[in-house]
Amino acid sequence: MPHTREDFQRALLELCEPFAEADALERRLSTMTHHPAAHYAPRVARLEAVSRLLWGLAPLAAGQGEYRGWEPIRAEIAVGTDPNHPGFWGWPGEFDQRIVESAALGFALALCPQELWQPFDPAQRARFADWLRAASRARAVDNNWRLFATLVNLGLKSVGEPFDAEITTAAFRRVDEFHHGGGWYADGPGDAAFDHYNPWAIHFYGLLNAALGGCDAEAAGTVRQRARDFAPEYLRWFAADGAGLAFGRSLTYRFAQAAFFGAMAFADEPGPGWGVLRGAWARQIRSWSGQPVLNGDGTLSIGYAYPSLLMSEQYNAAGSPYWALKAFLPLALPATHPFWTHPEEPLPPEPSTIHIQPKAGFILSRGTSGHVTALSAAPGPRGIRHSEAKYRKFAYSTAFGFSVPTRLTGLAGAGIDSTLALSEEGDYWRVRTDDVERSVDGDELVARWRPWPDVEIETRLSFNDGCQLRRHRITTRRALHTVEGAFCVPLGDDAPEETVTAGSALAVSGGKASGIRDTTGVRHGAVLRPDPNGHLLWPRTLLPVLRGDLEPGEHELTTLVYANSTGDTSGYA
Repeated sequence: MPHTREDFQRALLELCEPFAEADALERRLSTMTHHPAAHYAPRVARLEAVSRLLWGLAPLAAGQGEYRGWEPIRAEIAVGTDPNHPGFWGWPGEFDQRIVESAALGFALALCPQELWQPFDPAQRARFADWLRAASRARAVDNNWRLFATLVNLGLKSVGEPFDAEITTAAFRRVDEFHHGGGWYADGPGDAAFDHYNPWAIHFYGLLNAALGGCDAEAAGTVRQRARDFAPEYLRWFAADGAGLAFGRSLTYRFAQAAFFGAMAFADEPGPGWGVLRGAWARQIRSWSGQPVLNGDGTLSIGYAYPSLLMSEQYNAAGSPYWALKAFLPLALPATHPFWTHPEEPLPPEPSTIHIQPKAGFILSRGTSGHVTALSAAPGPRGIRHSEAKYRKFAYSTAFGFSVPTRLTGLAGAGIDSTLALSEEGDYWRVRTDDVERSVDGDELVARWRPWPDVEIETRLSFNDGCQLRRHRITTRRALHTVEGAFCVPLGDDAPEETVTAGSALAVSGGKASGIRDTTGVRHGAVLRPDPNGHLLWPRTLLPVLRGDLEPGEHELTTLVYANSTGDTSGYA
C-alpha cells in the first residue's frame, strides 16, 4: 500500500497504464465511448475518458514525474479540438458535459504546458485555445459547474492566450451566494445538497485558483479562510482507517474524497496541521487498496467498493470514475514540501463522540472502533437516480454503506436499510423521498415527510447510549404495512448469526453486527436477504428489520438501531 511520494506516483501510473500506448488508448476509448452509456453522446464520453486522466497526470508532470503515454493524449486533444476532423468533440453548448471536461484541460494546461501546449504546432494551439474559450463562454448549470470556466481561464492565462477575466469574477460572485457560513457550500441555490461536491468541487476549484493566481486577492483570501473553516468539519466524515462517509451522488468517484485535503496542501494551507492533513489524505486513498474496483482490463469500474451499474447516475460513462484522480494533486508538490516531509498523523481527538453539523443536517457519532455514523435530515437534489437512497436515509456510515433499490416491487429489492418503508398492498414500498420540513432541535434531527398526501410522518433522530434512536409520529388515513431497516451486513460463505425475537432482530456476519429493536412493542423482528448487487460495499447482504401494520389513525413508533464495525454485540441489549 502507498505511503511515500514515490509510492503514490506508482499508484497513479498503475491506474493510467491501460491508456499509455496509442493502440491501447484507441482500443479502450473505442469501447468506453459506447458502453456503458451516459446521457451524453459517445464522442463526449470519449473526451471525458481522456480529460479525466489529466486530473492525475498533470500534477505528476508538474512534480517532475514521468508518464510514457503523453503523446497519445496530445493526439486525442489535437483531433478533438479540430472542427474539420471526424474525431472533433463538437463545440461546447448550453449545460453541456463538454463544459465539465474543459475544466480538466484548462487545469492541465496551467500545470504542465510542457506536455499539453509546447509540443503543439501553432495551428493546433489556436484550435485548442478556441475550443477552450468556447467552453468558458457556454452556459453552465447553476451549481459547482460555475467554476469550470475559471480553470479554463487559468490554463489560457498560463500560456498567454486571451481569456475573459469577467467570467472568473462572475463565477466566484455567484458561488459565493451558495455559501452558508463556516465553509459550507451548497451545490447550488435554494435547498441544494451539502455533499461531497462541497469539498471535491467547490473548495477544490477555489483553492486551485487561489494557489495559481486565478482570482483576485480578496477572493483568494475568502477561499482560503473558508477552506480552513471547513477542514475540521470534513475530517469528521472519515473513519480512523480513512474510509469516507458514503453519502450523496457521484460516489463512483471514490478516492476523490481525498481531493480536498490535497488541494489544501497544494495551496500551502496546512489547516489542522501538515501531519494530520497528509494522514487524512493518504489513509483515504489507501482505504481503497483492498477493494476490487478495477475492471478486468485494469481500468476503473463504475461502482463503489466493487463494479456495479445499479448505484450509478445517468451522467456516468465508462470514463467517469477517473474523476477520482483529483486526489493526486499533491504529486505536483516537490519532495521537500512540508506535506511530504511531515509524517502522517491520526485524526485529532474529539471533545465528544457526538458532533452536530446543522448546515449539512447531520449528527455524527464516532464509534469505539473509529467508524463514523451520520444521522441525516439532509437536503438533496431531485432528478438524480436513486436520490432517495443517496440523500434520504435516516443514517449513513463509513463502515456499513447503504443500498439502492434494485426493482420496482418486492421488499427484497426496495433498498430499505436505514429507512421506514410503507405500503398499502405489501408490494410497492414508499420511503422518505422529500421533506416537508427539517430542522435541528437540540440534540435531535427532525424531519416531517409525506409518503402520501394523507399520511404525514414526523421522524426524530438522535443517539442514545451508542445506538441510533428513531421516533416516528405517524398520522394516516389509510391502513399501512411498515418495515423499518437497520444497516446491512455482508453475507459471505460462512453461516451468519441471526437472532430474531418478537420485537428485535440482530445479524452478525463478515465481521459486522447490526441490530434493531422496537421499544413500543408493536412490531416483530426479521432478517431479510436483499437482492444482490444493490449495496455499495457488498454484493450480498443481510438486513435486520422490524415489521408491523397500522390502522388509520395516529401512531408512535420508537426504534433503537445498533451497529458495530468489528462484529461485537456486547452493546446490543
